[in-house]
Amino acid sequence: MGSWTVILFACLGAVLGQSGMFIDLPSLPDLAADFRIGGAGAQATIASYALGYGLSQLLWGALADRCGRRPVALVGMLLFAVASLALCVVTGFASFQALRLLQGVGAGCGTSVSRATLRDVFSDRRLAQAMSWVSVCFAGALGFAPFVGGQIAQIAPWRADFLLLAAVAAATAAFLAIALPETRPAEAGQRPKKPRPARIVADYVRLLVDPRFLLPAAICALATGMIALYDAVSPFDLESGLGLSRTAFGNLSLSLTGAYLVGAIVVNRGVVRLGQGRLLALGAVCALVGPVLMLLAALAGWFSVASVLLPMLPVVVGGGLMIPIGLAMPMQAFPERAGAASALTGFLQQEGSGLFVALGAMLPAARLLPLAMALLAIALVLALLVGVYGRRLQELAGAGGR
Repeated sequence: MGSWTVILFACLGAVLGQSGMFIDLPSLPDLAADFRIGGAGAQATIASYALGYGLSQLLWGALADRCGRRPVALVGMLLFAVASLALCVVTGFASFQALRLLQGVGAGCGTSVSRATLRDVFSDRRLAQAMSWVSVCFAGALGFAPFVGGQIAQIAPWRADFLLLAAVAAATAAFLAIALPETRPAEAGQRPKKPRPARIVADYVRLLVDPRFLLPAAICALATGMIALYDAVSPFDLESGLGLSRTAFGNLSLSLTGAYLVGAIVVNRGVVRLGQGRLLALGAVCALVGPVLMLLAALAGWFSVASVLLPMLPVVVGGGLMIPIGLAMPMQAFPERAGAASALTGFLQQEGSGLFVALGAMLPAARLLPLAMALLAIALVLALLVGVYGRRLQELAGAGGR
């Protein structure tokens, strides 16, 4: 088995997970009109997906550690495909919300299990480097999914977004069935095949109280949350507030993809030489610069496409630097529990995104100052965590050198 097969699987998991969350961003106002709900109701569909996406990873990760990566991944991909197909035809909003939750459950499998396969094959800085390829695909989905959604909106109803997701998920399941062998270490196969709830909960609690897990996982969650907060607010600021078309909004999302790619490529090219600590510090600085610029624009009374979008570029660059490292380091610290560590990191990342989406729904529309202040508060906490974790990495490096 080539290592690139595993990387491709992890990339597909990232693309599907993020596309499922963001492909219909340009059509949220249309979705709200069709179901006769407000903007907050439309944003709640993202939160429903994020809830299933995050919570389910706790189960998928434990199952993958005990039952193997490949069979669990196949079940999750098929569930995602079936839920996506059902979303094309369901008529009631309550049923739509439930299916979005179920779709998120399927996506959580692809994300958590695929990251565990990376840890099966890679370690240390090479793991962060491999994760950066996944981060590149995450970036592609982050901007390209809304772009595709905007293009689809020109020629088809918004439900066509979910038909495309169903097709991609089915193709991914076929790839898994044909090309991906089992990657779980042989010694892990000696564990009981029936996971006991008490054992699963105990494993997750031990991870949560260990700084080796909690610090990088929290960094990943907050960096992702800053982007999710913007994604939840921006359709209503840019489309409803500033009159941008759905297609124009989708096109602008590509600039965020480019910004994220910058950070992810720096990690891919530089992490082996520079180390995780320095790149995390650079990412924290970028995450602070953006909200400060947005705050200055808000205080000056400047509300425009540029004042909303441009400050987000350094924020997303910072995310591209911090997120792949934040995803890799918890698994690096606990190789024997890579599935559980990956799952719990994904849970914190996605449930944190859901909370920030909920926060976005409470912010006043077409006003820049509340968004700027919320982003700045998150960035300050993020910088504090990066500083603490950076010192810990230095201590570990010093201990290893003695």
